[in-house]
Amino acid sequence: MAGCAGSRKATLTEEEIRQKTYAPRPTRADEILIGGEVITCEDVMMSTSEEDTSGPTLKERLEKRAAEVLFDQFLTETRPVLQQRLNRNIITRIVLSKRAKRELGEKSDDMLDKAAEKELHRFVFEEHGGNGAEADAALQRRGMNRSTYKERIKRDILAEYVIRSKIGRTRPVTYGEIVAKYNEIKDEEYLQDAILQLRLIDINVARTPLENADDDPLQKARQLAEDLRKRIDAGEDFAELAKQYSNDPRSSQGGLLSPRAPDAYAAPYDVLAQKARGMKPGDVAGPIEVVGHFFLMKVEVNQDRGYIPLGEVQSQVREEILRDRRSAAADELENEIVQQAALTDTTQFIDRCLEKIYVQARTAAGMESSTE
Repeated sequence: MAGCAGSRKATLTEEEIRQKTYAPRPTRADEILIGGEVITCEDVMMSTSEEDTSGPTLKERLEKRAAEVLFDQFLTETRPVLQQRLNRNIITRIVLSKRAKRELGEKSDDMLDKAAEKELHRFVFEEHGGNGAEADAALQRRGMNRSTYKERIKRDILAEYVIRSKIGRTRPVTYGEIVAKYNEIKDEEYLQDAILQLRLIDINVARTPLENADDDPLQKARQLAEDLRKRIDAGEDFAELAKQYSNDPRSSQGGLLSPRAPDAYAAPYDVLAQKARGMKPGDVAGPIEVVGHFFLMKVEVNQDRGYIPLGEVQSQVREEILRDRRSAAADELENEIVQQAALTDTTQFIDRCLEKIYVQARTAAGMESSTE
């Protein structure tokens, strides 16, 4: 083979493969060629997932106008509308989906059918409560039916496949990258404020029951608090004792205060917040005497201000890096397609698409459909 081929290369270079893959081929007037993929009027008119569904679709608006004016006026008014429709997002999604379909071939059909059917089921039953008529009406407002909706889902899946394929060819995420990314985003995503949450038993001196008229309320309150502390140390449940003995308004919730910053505790609880410094969750303190009260305090949460350790969020940081790579890959593919689209004259394509809509709309309305 080498003798017959002479100096001819045994294999094509990547650039040669690319040139052959995307070699221009003839298209009809209602088609354009971008990024090596043929785009039709139907591709462009298909509703997107981002499109507002509260009003008529683009196709419905065009058909309505077609029934109202002559063809020349229709073209003049609607050319800018369809040109705007040919934005970078739609063109990119169409080209990528067609590229993936060409790469995958028929082997992807079964997977795509199942995924699209699953999404349609979710649309009908989750978004519309299983009301098929309501779901069909919603699809119709988007310019679709169940079949075309599934085709759009397949298109989106295929576009995502191309992007993920590009990412898949990149290097693995290294620990060094994870550390660098963590340091980059930790101030925004992993900085946690100081939080203190306490559970209290509040023995209010003025409300402590007295057995005799000459009993000292302060001594009685102190004695009750000390007895309760012994019971807690012996293993009784703090929250249950708070429900029985605490004079705090939150006694019915077991004396649990809402979490807040340590310096956000107002008097008399600010003394308790100071006492809680250095205590760990589960630690108990008291009796603590504050004017008119004896407190027993259990620390539920005591979180210092600082960063969540990298070890706890390493998988999240890795996913952030992969999202960045996906975004970069998508941008690179999009810019490539947009550059090719910028070199494509879409004037004839747009006029042909509008002519088809005009004729179809006026024919359906029983009107003269001449475009001369």
